[in-house]
Amino acid sequence: MKKTPLYDLHLKLGAKVVSFSGWEMPLSYTGVVEEHHAVRNDVGLFDISHMGRFELSGTGAKNALSHIVPSPLNKIKRGGAQYSMLLNEAGGVIDDIYIYQRGADRFFIIVNAANRAKDFAWIASHLPASTTLKDVTDETALLALQGPKSWDVLLQVIPFGMEEIALRTFIDTEFVFARGAMATIARTGYTGERGYEIIVPAHAVEKVWNGLMEAGGPLGIKPVGLGARDTLRLEKGYPLYGHEINEQITPVEAGLSQFLDLKKEFIGSKSLREKQSQKPTQQLIGFELTVGGVPRDGCLIYSDQKEVGKVTSGNFSPSLKRGIGMGYVDIRYAEVGNEIFVMIRDREAAGVIVKTPFYKKVK
Repeated sequence: MKKTPLYDLHLKLGAKVVSFSGWEMPLSYTGVVEEHHAVRNDVGLFDISHMGRFELSGTGAKNALSHIVPSPLNKIKRGGAQYSMLLNEAGGVIDDIYIYQRGADRFFIIVNAANRAKDFAWIASHLPASTTLKDVTDETALLALQGPKSWDVLLQVIPFGMEEIALRTFIDTEFVFARGAMATIARTGYTGERGYEIIVPAHAVEKVWNGLMEAGGPLGIKPVGLGARDTLRLEKGYPLYGHEINEQITPVEAGLSQFLDLKKEFIGSKSLREKQSQKPTQQLIGFELTVGGVPRDGCLIYSDQKEVGKVTSGNFSPSLKRGIGMGYVDIRYAEVGNEIFVMIRDREAAGVIVKTPFYKKVK
């Protein structure tokens, strides 16, 4: 099992460590619900260094990457970030990724931990000889500072003015407590809250973690593990690779068509155009239980006394205080408001199909 550079620190903090995608990762420190509320109400700090990180550069890198990913890559400029995917020829999702554009032909790519080797090989196989793809996962670390007070924390530790980093953009800077160690701070995240993802050299990450925790102390900052990361993303209806998306599911079926630029040619574009012209047989839905119970991945979904689908993600929502989930169901039963039953340990739990996101911030 692999360990992030902060593994020993997590143990000192009393983290409950679990195996995840080949890594030993903190599941929680003081409890999933407490950590979840810290991110929703104040600020939390995550170690997500298990995720893969690649650098792509060289003549023709942007054109090559534009053919590899389905998103409108021409819409991001230097200093911009974009959610995207890697697709196979059938339009199935090899992985969902985040792309940062550092220069005209320079990119930083973040991929899911379990898909790191597969993604690297796939991207490399579609690049011209004039480009270079480098895996920098082991020499860097990745943190996520998330929550409504996250900018207040950063203001204390980065050496520039009061203007906040714009959504889906990034800056390269350094922390006042870690001079000489350049950091990339991106206004991105997986929680639905204001937040930032921070790339730093592996050798400096413990100093950065401790500096952020110290600065955020008066603001209620807490270390947060993978448990709350999952409940936070589920409340916002964000897909998780291996659950809502995989190589047999296309972005069209997964409700991710807004990230496709079907006017350009890319790997899988022909299949996706055909898919859009066909009537779908299944649809990804969100549901809430109207009784007690916690739905889990793999639970069967019933309607009209027949099996109509299966749960892909489910959990207890700390914000809504009820069981929620997502799953694929027969298109005939996918209408919002439709009553369903989820089979949880041989017990039928009543629920209703709802619009996602489940959780909406009250302004």
